[in-house]
Amino acid sequence: MSESRHRKKRQQKFLEMNPICCFCGGINSANTIDHVPPQACFPEGYVPENFESPACKACNEETTKEDQIFGLYSLLLNFDESQMGRQEDIEKILKLKQGIINNYPDALPDDTKAHPIHRVGSIIAPAPVAISVPTTQSAKKALRVTCRKLTHALYFRETGKIMTSTHQFLSSSYQPQLDGTQNLTSLFASLLPNQIVGKRSNIKEYGDRFRYLSGYKEVEDFFVYAAQFGHGIILWGVVCGPGVEKPSSGPLSHAHWLSGACGAGANASSTG
Repeated sequence: MSESRHRKKRQQKFLEMNPICCFCGGINSANTIDHVPPQACFPEGYVPENFESPACKACNEETTKEDQIFGLYSLLLNFDESQMGRQEDIEKILKLKQGIINNYPDALPDDTKAHPIHRVGSIIAPAPVAISVPTTQSAKKALRVTCRKLTHALYFRETGKIMTSTHQFLSSSYQPQLDGTQNLTSLFASLLPNQIVGKRSNIKEYGDRFRYLSGYKEVEDFFVYAAQFGHGIILWGVVCGPGVEKPSSGPLSHAHWLSGACGAGANASSTG
């Protein structure tokens, strides 16, 4: 059997076993397979295995722009020196950058507003240790979209259930290199019991390209995760099932909670 035929048969079997879109809450049938985290976050041939989600065409294709933009930023913000100089990573960054220049130039950072950073914690270095640039509106939107899709995808992956409009969730992101984020990173590491590390069976030196911590309380239908891309950006989310009260105290009580099943397919069905 040819490789393409085998892949098509495997995808057909996956959709037969998972016939409902996990991004629009069961409103639409799944007729495509969406890769979340996006394939654009990884060099060619390095997309981690078994991170496939059943999706309707609208939920899958509506985020193509955001997938590309987030993919570029996730690679640029990966401060893993063992990967930064690899040819496959450089080629992917250049390919994404050229595509974004051609199609979404407003998403690229403005180099004229960049400024050097000379501080590492309490130490001031004589030479710049990093360059800071303002985040564009397109990049901010790509972050929001990717956070929401990853929350739906990992909830489905870990629970085997689809997040519906009766679920509530919040999601966000941060760079662990920034001051003030250490406590949040430590909190996730201490609270979340399960760790999944992305990999590919045909690559021995795959590297630490994607991993996540998660925890799930089945009775309460309460899910939490924190996912990191390389040594860079961290995305995290909390899902509360139907009937579960949101936190009434602490920082999460003031967070912007959303209803689940917020994929483009749900929006299209409600307005169609």
